[in-house]
Amino acid sequence: MDARQDVTQLSMIKTGDTVQSKCPSCGGILVYSPENELLVCRYCGTEVALDLTPAEVEEHDFLEWSEHPEMLGRTETLVAEVTCGQCGAQTTFPENITSFTCAFCGTPVVLKESVMRRSWKPEYILPFKVGKKQCDVSFLKWVSSRWLAPSGFSKELSAEERMKGMYLPYWTYDADTVTVYKGERGVTRQVTGRSNGKPVTHTVTDWYPVSGTVHHSFDDVLVPASGSLPPDLSGALVNWDKRNYVAYKEQFVQGFLTELYQKDFKDCYPQAKKQMESYISALVRSEIGGSQQRVHLQRTAYSGVKFKHVLLPVWLSAYRYKGKSYVFVVNGRTGQVFGQRPWSIPKIILLILVIGSVIAALFYFS
Repeated sequence: MDARQDVTQLSMIKTGDTVQSKCPSCGGILVYSPENELLVCRYCGTEVALDLTPAEVEEHDFLEWSEHPEMLGRTETLVAEVTCGQCGAQTTFPENITSFTCAFCGTPVVLKESVMRRSWKPEYILPFKVGKKQCDVSFLKWVSSRWLAPSGFSKELSAEERMKGMYLPYWTYDADTVTVYKGERGVTRQVTGRSNGKPVTHTVTDWYPVSGTVHHSFDDVLVPASGSLPPDLSGALVNWDKRNYVAYKEQFVQGFLTELYQKDFKDCYPQAKKQMESYISALVRSEIGGSQQRVHLQRTAYSGVKFKHVLLPVWLSAYRYKGKSYVFVVNGRTGQVFGQRPWSIPKIILLILVIGSVIAALFYFS
């Protein structure tokens, strides 16, 4: 039999509460390989192709689903979750193990029992394209460049535990907006006068009343559906190729953790509106023009609001140093890296002393 099989030949088996793909050749477990973008058997190496064709995305009407909670039953599924006692992150659990390290805070988690909960089934997913080996290299490179960090802080995790593949839950929102505004356009000019018999030039701003209307349609405004990642890292994860969403299939998450959402689509909508309002404010100021702008009134009407639930891939490494957690994250599609790090006070003091000595020497010999 050809080592590369068609995904339609797959059968699904249950291990505990975790769905896994069964190898059509040897019956072993298949996991998703980011490097090859297909399923690979852990035991015999059989490869199974997956359909990566971008999906024809369909969103849900926000108002309709908000007013009819009973509609949620159409998309809900039962999942087994485990909650970290330190940071509260809620995730699915790795297969065939009884303990692991939380990907978000580095705390050991013992899987004494999992809890079944009803959860909105993801509708679309961006599968991993960047593999663990590449992420480990990026991690070590990032660590080696943090020379103001304490020595040895990167050794908190073993090489096997360092990077964990995780799918993070997001809600996306679409909306059509119409914004009316009133304000003033400031136009600066240079005026030359005389002071004590000498010419003096200063800047004057002339203000003119303006008003108008701005139309804008938003597509796929992303909002994290949990607060497990620190805000600075969550805010940095914005570079996603959203046009390549594929329909969610359980095969894509084989071999990876999946964080479960902690906020539903209604809870996250205010944050989406904040993002839209910030962008609209920039549009209004651009529309007003001039050198400066004053906005006295800005009122936006939202219509056609839609939403969907997606999973996005990241590699995470959480390590603890002197009782505090630090997180390193890699975009699972692009390989972009972002991280937190502790600072070494002795190294900083030494650097200041060295800089001070160099400056003193320059003054002394100048």
